[in-house]
Amino acid sequence: MSGDSLDRRTLLRLAGASLLVAGCRTTVDDPTVEVPVVSPPPPSPARVEVSPSPAGLPPAQRYVPLAGERLPQCKQVAADFMQALATRTRGQQPADVMAAAAAFTGTGFRPDPAMLIAAPLYTEPLSAGDIVYPQFAGLLPLSPGARRAAMMVVVRQRSLTGGDTSTQTVRICDVRLEVQQNLWRVVELVSIGGEPVGRPPGLDPRAARVLDDPRIELPDTARWDVHAGRISLDLLDVLAVAAAAAPVAVTVLRSGHPPNVFATPKISNHTQGRAVDLWRVDGQPVVTTGAAAGSARALLAAVAADRRLLQAGSPEGSDLDGAGRRSFTDLVHSDHLHLAVGGPSAPA
Repeated sequence: MSGDSLDRRTLLRLAGASLLVAGCRTTVDDPTVEVPVVSPPPPSPARVEVSPSPAGLPPAQRYVPLAGERLPQCKQVAADFMQALATRTRGQQPADVMAAAAAFTGTGFRPDPAMLIAAPLYTEPLSAGDIVYPQFAGLLPLSPGARRAAMMVVVRQRSLTGGDTSTQTVRICDVRLEVQQNLWRVVELVSIGGEPVGRPPGLDPRAARVLDDPRIELPDTARWDVHAGRISLDLLDVLAVAAAAAPVAVTVLRSGHPPNVFATPKISNHTQGRAVDLWRVDGQPVVTTGAAAGSARALLAAVAADRRLLQAGSPEGSDLDGAGRRSFTDLVHSDHLHLAVGGPSAPA
Protein backbone atom coordinates (compact mmCIF):
# COMPACT_ATOMS: atom_id res chain seq x y z
CA MET A 1 0.00 0.00 0.00
CA SER A 2 1.15 3.57 -0.48
CA GLY A 3 0.15 6.86 1.06
CA ASP A 4 -1.27 7.86 -2.32
CA SER A 5 -4.09 5.28 -2.19
CA LEU A 6 -5.09 5.17 1.47
CA ASP A 7 -4.88 7.78 4.21
CA ARG A 8 -2.97 7.12 7.42
CA ARG A 9 -6.10 6.59 9.54
CA THR A 10 -7.35 3.89 7.18
CA LEU A 11 -3.97 2.15 7.23
CA LEU A 12 -3.94 2.12 11.02
CA ARG A 13 -7.45 0.64 11.06
CA LEU A 14 -6.23 -2.09 8.71
CA ALA A 15 -3.29 -2.75 11.01
CA GLY A 16 -5.65 -3.14 13.96
CA ALA A 17 -7.77 -5.55 11.98
CA SER A 18 -4.75 -7.68 11.15
CA LEU A 19 -3.94 -7.93 14.86
CA LEU A 20 -7.44 -9.19 15.62
CA VAL A 21 -7.30 -11.76 12.83
CA ALA A 22 -4.03 -13.15 14.22
CA GLY A 23 -5.85 -14.63 17.21
CA CYS A 24 -4.61 -15.45 20.71
CA ARG A 25 -1.49 -17.06 22.10
CA THR A 26 -1.53 -20.83 22.32
CA THR A 27 0.60 -23.27 24.26
CA VAL A 28 1.62 -26.88 23.86
CA ASP A 29 1.43 -29.44 26.62
CA ASP A 30 3.73 -32.01 25.06
CA PRO A 31 6.88 -30.42 23.56
CA THR A 32 7.68 -33.62 21.70
CA VAL A 33 4.55 -33.34 19.57
CA GLU A 34 5.17 -31.66 16.23
CA VAL A 35 2.45 -29.10 15.67
CA PRO A 36 1.55 -28.43 12.03
CA VAL A 37 2.01 -24.74 11.36
CA VAL A 38 1.22 -23.12 8.06
CA SER A 39 2.29 -19.78 6.65
CA PRO A 40 -0.17 -17.02 5.90
CA PRO A 41 -0.91 -16.78 2.19
CA PRO A 42 1.39 -14.61 0.09
CA PRO A 43 0.33 -10.99 0.52
CA SER A 44 -1.81 -9.41 -2.15
CA PRO A 45 -1.80 -5.73 -3.14
CA ALA A 46 -5.07 -5.28 -1.25
CA ARG A 47 -3.42 -6.53 1.94
CA VAL A 48 0.23 -5.45 1.97
CA GLU A 49 3.08 -4.81 -0.44
CA VAL A 50 6.05 -6.79 0.81
CA SER A 51 8.41 -5.67 -1.92
CA PRO A 52 7.19 -2.56 -3.73
CA SER A 53 9.51 -0.81 -6.17
CA PRO A 54 10.21 2.73 -5.00
CA ALA A 55 10.96 4.91 -8.01
CA GLY A 56 14.69 4.92 -8.62
CA LEU A 57 15.39 1.71 -6.68
CA PRO A 58 15.49 -1.80 -8.16
CA PRO A 59 12.63 -3.91 -6.76
CA ALA A 60 13.19 -6.16 -3.76
CA GLN A 61 12.37 -9.84 -4.17
CA ARG A 62 10.39 -11.75 -1.57
CA TYR A 63 12.58 -14.10 0.45
CA VAL A 64 12.13 -17.82 -0.22
CA PRO A 65 13.32 -20.30 2.46
CA LEU A 66 16.34 -22.35 1.40
CA ALA A 67 16.48 -26.10 0.89
CA GLY A 68 16.82 -27.87 4.22
CA GLU A 69 15.24 -25.14 6.33
CA ARG A 70 13.58 -26.27 9.55
CA LEU A 71 10.38 -24.39 10.43
CA PRO A 72 10.36 -22.57 7.08
CA GLN A 73 7.01 -20.94 7.86
CA CYS A 74 8.54 -19.20 10.87
CA LYS A 75 11.40 -17.91 8.76
CA GLN A 76 9.07 -16.73 6.00
CA VAL A 77 6.98 -14.61 8.34
CA ALA A 78 10.03 -13.08 10.05
CA ALA A 79 11.54 -12.26 6.65
CA ASP A 80 8.30 -10.82 5.26
CA PHE A 81 7.85 -8.63 8.35
CA MET A 82 11.36 -7.18 8.15
CA GLN A 83 11.16 -6.68 4.39
CA ALA A 84 7.93 -4.73 4.80
CA LEU A 85 9.42 -2.72 7.66
CA ALA A 86 12.56 -1.80 5.67
CA THR A 87 10.68 -0.78 2.50
CA ARG A 88 9.29 2.73 2.14
CA THR A 89 7.54 4.01 -0.97
CA ARG A 90 7.11 7.61 -2.04
CA GLY A 91 4.70 9.49 0.18
CA GLN A 92 4.65 6.91 2.96
CA GLN A 93 5.12 8.01 6.54
CA PRO A 94 6.81 5.65 9.03
CA ALA A 95 3.41 4.89 10.57
CA ASP A 96 2.17 3.78 7.14
CA VAL A 97 5.13 1.40 6.81
CA MET A 98 4.43 -0.05 10.25
CA ALA A 99 0.78 -0.51 9.30
CA ALA A 100 1.83 -2.51 6.23
CA ALA A 101 4.19 -4.68 8.32
CA ALA A 102 1.33 -5.30 10.76
CA ALA A 103 -0.06 -7.86 8.30
CA PHE A 104 2.53 -10.26 9.76
CA THR A 105 2.01 -9.44 13.44
CA GLY A 106 -0.14 -11.09 16.06
CA THR A 107 -1.79 -10.51 19.40
CA GLY A 108 0.62 -8.81 21.78
CA PHE A 109 2.54 -6.87 19.14
CA ARG A 110 2.92 -3.24 20.22
CA PRO A 111 3.39 -0.87 17.26
CA ASP A 112 4.43 2.20 19.26
CA PRO A 113 7.59 0.68 20.84
CA ALA A 114 8.35 -0.98 17.51
CA MET A 115 8.14 2.42 15.79
CA LEU A 116 10.73 3.85 18.17
CA ILE A 117 13.08 0.92 17.59
CA ALA A 118 12.62 1.06 13.81
CA ALA A 119 13.08 4.84 13.53
CA PRO A 120 16.63 4.63 12.04
CA LEU A 121 15.13 2.79 9.06
CA TYR A 122 13.25 5.93 8.02
CA THR A 123 15.95 8.57 7.70
CA GLU A 124 15.44 8.63 3.91
CA PRO A 125 12.20 9.06 1.93
CA LEU A 126 12.59 5.92 -0.22
CA SER A 127 13.98 2.49 0.65
CA ALA A 128 13.79 -1.18 -0.32
CA GLY A 129 14.56 -4.09 2.00
CA ASP A 130 16.37 -7.21 0.76
CA ILE A 131 16.48 -10.20 3.09
CA VAL A 132 20.00 -11.62 3.27
CA TYR A 133 19.16 -14.43 5.69
CA PRO A 134 16.81 -15.15 8.62
CA GLN A 135 18.63 -17.24 11.26
CA PHE A 136 17.39 -18.93 14.40
CA ALA A 137 18.41 -17.38 17.72
CA GLY A 138 16.17 -19.53 19.91
CA LEU A 139 13.19 -21.88 19.95
CA LEU A 140 10.81 -22.96 22.69
CA PRO A 141 10.36 -25.82 23.08
CA LEU A 142 13.57 -26.84 21.34
CA SER A 143 11.82 -29.19 18.94
CA PRO A 144 10.01 -29.19 15.58
CA GLY A 145 6.89 -28.36 17.60
CA ALA A 146 8.30 -25.02 18.76
CA ARG A 147 5.67 -22.39 19.60
CA ARG A 148 7.97 -19.44 20.26
CA ALA A 149 11.01 -18.26 18.35
CA ALA A 150 13.70 -15.60 18.32
CA MET A 151 14.89 -14.86 14.79
CA MET A 152 17.83 -12.75 13.67
CA VAL A 153 16.95 -11.34 10.28
CA VAL A 154 19.85 -9.93 8.27
CA VAL A 155 18.35 -7.26 6.03
CA ARG A 156 20.01 -5.05 3.43
CA GLN A 157 18.20 -1.72 3.24
CA ARG A 158 18.80 0.19 0.03
CA SER A 159 17.84 3.85 0.37
CA LEU A 160 17.49 6.82 -1.93
CA THR A 161 18.19 10.25 -0.48
CA GLY A 162 16.38 13.42 -1.42
CA GLY A 163 19.23 14.08 -3.86
CA ASP A 164 18.74 10.67 -5.50
CA THR A 165 21.97 9.29 -4.02
CA SER A 166 21.74 5.55 -3.35
CA THR A 167 23.09 4.07 -0.10
CA GLN A 168 22.78 0.69 1.58
CA THR A 169 23.08 -0.61 5.14
CA VAL A 170 23.03 -4.24 6.27
CA ARG A 171 21.44 -4.65 9.69
CA ILE A 172 20.85 -7.56 12.06
CA CYS A 173 17.32 -7.42 13.47
CA ASP A 174 16.03 -9.32 16.51
CA VAL A 175 12.43 -10.41 15.84
CA ARG A 176 10.27 -12.52 18.18
CA LEU A 177 7.46 -14.79 16.97
CA GLU A 178 4.76 -17.04 18.40
CA VAL A 179 2.32 -19.53 16.96
CA GLN A 180 -1.17 -18.06 17.18
CA GLN A 181 -4.18 -19.88 15.74
CA ASN A 182 -1.82 -22.24 13.94
CA LEU A 183 0.11 -19.42 12.24
CA TRP A 184 3.52 -17.97 13.03
CA ARG A 185 3.12 -14.29 13.92
CA VAL A 186 5.54 -11.54 14.92
CA VAL A 187 4.93 -10.39 18.49
CA GLU A 188 7.92 -8.10 19.09
CA LEU A 189 10.68 -6.17 17.37
CA VAL A 190 13.55 -6.07 19.85
CA SER A 191 16.43 -4.54 17.88
CA ILE A 192 17.43 -3.37 14.41
CA GLY A 193 21.14 -3.71 15.11
CA GLY A 194 22.14 -0.43 16.70
CA GLU A 195 23.51 2.85 15.39
CA PRO A 196 26.45 3.40 13.02
CA VAL A 197 29.91 3.66 14.58
CA GLY A 198 32.73 4.93 12.39
CA ARG A 199 36.01 3.09 12.04
CA PRO A 200 38.39 4.67 14.56
CA PRO A 201 41.99 5.60 13.80
CA GLY A 202 44.57 3.32 15.35
CA LEU A 203 42.29 0.26 15.35
CA ASP A 204 43.92 -2.84 16.82
CA PRO A 205 45.61 -4.78 14.00
CA ARG A 206 43.74 -7.97 14.97
CA ALA A 207 40.43 -6.17 14.49
CA ALA A 208 41.58 -4.49 11.28
CA ARG A 209 42.63 -7.87 9.86
CA VAL A 210 39.06 -9.19 10.19
CA LEU A 211 37.42 -6.02 8.88
CA ASP A 212 39.65 -5.99 5.81
CA ASP A 213 39.60 -9.72 5.03
CA PRO A 214 37.71 -10.29 1.74
CA ARG A 215 36.93 -13.84 2.91
CA ILE A 216 34.80 -12.49 5.78
CA GLU A 217 31.40 -11.01 4.85
CA LEU A 218 30.24 -8.77 7.70
CA PRO A 219 26.90 -6.98 8.09
CA ASP A 220 27.29 -3.31 8.94
CA THR A 221 25.90 -4.01 12.40
CA ALA A 222 28.80 -6.40 13.05
CA ARG A 223 31.32 -3.87 11.70
CA TRP A 224 29.99 -1.27 14.11
CA ASP A 225 30.53 -3.73 16.96
CA VAL A 226 34.18 -4.12 15.96
CA HIS A 227 34.64 -0.36 15.47
CA ALA A 228 33.27 0.26 18.96
CA GLY A 229 35.62 -2.27 20.59
CA ARG A 230 32.73 -4.46 21.75
CA ILE A 231 34.21 -7.72 20.45
CA SER A 232 36.87 -9.92 22.07
CA LEU A 233 40.12 -9.87 20.12
CA ASP A 234 40.47 -13.59 20.81
CA LEU A 235 37.13 -14.11 19.05
CA LEU A 236 38.31 -12.06 16.08
CA ASP A 237 41.43 -14.25 15.94
CA VAL A 238 39.25 -17.38 15.85
CA LEU A 239 37.10 -15.80 13.12
CA ALA A 240 40.27 -15.20 11.10
CA VAL A 241 41.21 -18.86 11.56
CA ALA A 242 37.75 -19.87 10.31
CA ALA A 243 38.05 -17.65 7.24
CA ALA A 244 41.48 -19.09 6.45
CA ALA A 245 39.79 -22.50 6.20
CA ALA A 246 36.96 -21.22 3.97
CA PRO A 247 35.25 -17.91 3.10
CA VAL A 248 32.44 -17.15 5.55
CA ALA A 249 29.37 -14.93 5.89
CA VAL A 250 28.73 -13.66 9.41
CA THR A 251 25.19 -13.40 10.72
CA VAL A 252 25.94 -11.71 14.03
CA LEU A 253 28.62 -10.82 16.52
CA ARG A 254 26.97 -8.89 19.35
CA SER A 255 24.34 -6.30 18.40
CA GLY A 256 21.13 -7.78 17.01
CA HIS A 257 21.47 -11.00 19.02
CA PRO A 258 19.10 -11.60 21.97
CA PRO A 259 20.82 -10.46 25.19
CA ASN A 260 20.14 -13.78 26.92
CA VAL A 261 20.12 -17.37 25.77
CA PHE A 262 16.51 -17.54 24.57
CA ALA A 263 13.92 -18.01 27.33
CA THR A 264 16.60 -18.32 30.06
CA PRO A 265 18.29 -15.90 32.49
CA LYS A 266 21.73 -16.87 31.14
CA ILE A 267 23.60 -14.03 29.43
CA SER A 268 24.60 -14.97 25.91
CA ASN A 269 28.26 -15.16 24.91
CA HIS A 270 27.27 -12.86 22.04
CA THR A 271 26.22 -10.19 24.55
CA GLN A 272 29.67 -10.45 26.11
CA GLY A 273 31.36 -9.97 22.74
CA ARG A 274 32.68 -13.52 22.74
CA ALA A 275 30.68 -15.31 20.01
CA VAL A 276 30.07 -15.22 16.27
CA ASP A 277 27.52 -17.01 14.06
CA LEU A 278 28.26 -18.01 10.46
CA TRP A 279 25.34 -18.77 8.14
CA ARG A 280 27.34 -19.47 4.97
CA VAL A 281 30.66 -21.28 4.46
CA ASP A 282 32.56 -21.42 1.17
CA GLY A 283 29.59 -19.89 -0.63
CA GLN A 284 27.09 -22.50 0.61
CA PRO A 285 24.38 -22.04 3.28
CA VAL A 286 25.07 -24.16 6.36
CA VAL A 287 21.39 -25.12 6.51
CA THR A 288 21.70 -26.78 3.10
CA THR A 289 25.08 -28.50 3.43
CA GLY A 290 25.16 -29.33 7.12
CA ALA A 291 28.59 -29.63 8.74
CA ALA A 292 29.23 -33.38 8.76
CA ALA A 293 31.55 -33.09 5.75
CA GLY A 294 32.95 -30.62 3.25
CA SER A 295 34.08 -27.05 3.89
CA ALA A 296 31.96 -26.53 7.01
CA ARG A 297 33.48 -29.64 8.59
CA ALA A 298 36.99 -28.51 7.68
CA LEU A 299 36.30 -25.11 9.22
CA LEU A 300 35.07 -26.69 12.46
CA ALA A 301 38.18 -28.84 12.64
CA ALA A 302 40.40 -25.79 12.08
CA VAL A 303 38.86 -23.70 14.85
CA ALA A 304 38.69 -26.69 17.21
CA ALA A 305 42.48 -26.82 17.07
CA ASP A 306 42.58 -23.34 18.63
CA ARG A 307 42.64 -23.67 22.42
CA ARG A 308 40.77 -20.39 22.83
CA LEU A 309 37.61 -21.95 21.38
CA LEU A 310 35.04 -22.50 24.14
CA GLN A 311 32.00 -23.60 22.11
CA ALA A 312 31.24 -24.82 18.61
CA GLY A 313 27.54 -25.18 17.80
CA SER A 314 26.54 -26.76 14.49
CA PRO A 315 23.80 -28.75 12.71
CA GLU A 316 22.80 -32.16 13.99
CA GLY A 317 25.18 -34.94 12.99
CA SER A 318 28.31 -32.78 13.12
CA ASP A 319 29.41 -32.95 16.77
CA LEU A 320 33.21 -32.95 16.90
CA ASP A 321 33.93 -34.34 20.36
CA GLY A 322 30.86 -36.00 21.89
CA ALA A 323 28.23 -34.94 24.41
CA GLY A 324 29.14 -32.50 27.16
CA ARG A 325 32.26 -31.11 25.52
CA ARG A 326 33.04 -27.99 23.47
CA SER A 327 31.09 -29.08 20.40
CA PHE A 328 27.30 -29.41 20.43
CA THR A 329 24.43 -29.70 17.97
CA ASP A 330 20.71 -28.93 18.13
CA LEU A 331 17.79 -27.61 16.11
CA VAL A 332 18.61 -23.94 16.71
CA HIS A 333 22.04 -24.51 15.17
CA SER A 334 20.66 -26.31 12.13
CA ASP A 335 21.22 -23.16 10.06
CA HIS A 336 24.59 -21.83 11.25
CA LEU A 337 27.90 -22.42 12.97
CA HIS A 338 28.28 -20.81 16.40
CA LEU A 339 31.82 -20.15 17.62
CA ALA A 340 32.54 -18.78 21.10
CA VAL A 341 35.68 -18.09 23.12
CA GLY A 342 36.28 -17.81 26.85
CA GLY A 343 37.92 -15.00 28.76
CA PRO A 344 36.65 -11.63 29.97
CA SER A 345 33.74 -9.90 28.34
CA ALA A 346 34.46 -7.14 25.84
CA PRO A 347 33.47 -3.60 26.91
CA ALA A 348 29.80 -2.72 26.49
